[in-house]
Amino acid sequence: MILRLDKENYDLWITYSWSNTNHGICGHTYEVIDYYFHLKKYMRVGILLAEDIDWETFQKSVTAKYIVGQDELEELKRNTVFCNRPNLVHANHILFTDGGAKSLEKKHILCHKTFHFACGDKELQDNTNENVYILQDKRIYRDCLNSIDYKKKINFERLIKPIKEEKAYLLYGTKNCRNIPDQMYFDLLEKYDGDFICLTNKENRPTGFDKRFKFPEMPVENLFEKFSTYIYTPVPRKFDCSPRMIAECHYFGKEVVYHNIDYWDEDKGLYWRKWDIDHDFESLHLNENDPIVEILGKHIGL
Repeated sequence: MILRLDKENYDLWITYSWSNTNHGICGHTYEVIDYYFHLKKYMRVGILLAEDIDWETFQKSVTAKYIVGQDELEELKRNTVFCNRPNLVHANHILFTDGGAKSLEKKHILCHKTFHFACGDKELQDNTNENVYILQDKRIYRDCLNSIDYKKKINFERLIKPIKEEKAYLLYGTKNCRNIPDQMYFDLLEKYDGDFICLTNKENRPTGFDKRFKFPEMPVENLFEKFSTYIYTPVPRKFDCSPRMIAECHYFGKEVVYHNIDYWDEDKGLYWRKWDIDHDFESLHLNENDPIVEILGKHIGL
């Protein structure tokens, strides 16, 4: 499938990579929304969603989490393109929030310039393309061609603030890289006393578990009102590039428990995100002073 994105009316398209498996509504979805809301004040920005996701699902993910008016929501709809797994994409410029170089290796992305936020795929550091730019935290990733020191931020001021709190634990166990093994559910049940809200894909959702585990459909409206403590569980690959849930929990005053995390030295993404939360939280706010506008504007020619 060939997708020709509007070059005349858009300076930049924001997306995340696509492959045979779905990300679903995940952190990369919210990164797209964060940066769309921020960058649209400075340039003409569109969103590309290239999995089997529709407007209804995407709209729910926005309105369940962000402060957004009806006019702005209609504008967002006009600026969002849905195309399920194109093989070739034409555009002026594209920003991938997940750095999914491996997922895109059999796709053809024809742009003047392509930007990647470095993430789990460390093959990005093998970049040899003069028109590809890697925005990465130099504390975490090795230097490479066209690398720019930058750490991903969160548009905290846009988030809907919870007005109440239920006593429950949150688990985040999506299929792609945060899957929670069945045995760990049993371990958590023994160690923690209370109910659990479990965010999973339908495919990796265990069945027949204790009724203390609840598996709501995502996105969950007013999620931060439904739990008091987030239990951060191990990532099988032992690398979490820029975990946003722990940052959002800090912003909303939620407790975070790190369950069986014994690889802090190995996981530089988790280590430095927690360090920033504890020592330099303001540096994680996507605000008017963020260098992303200058970085993109310089290379796009604005």
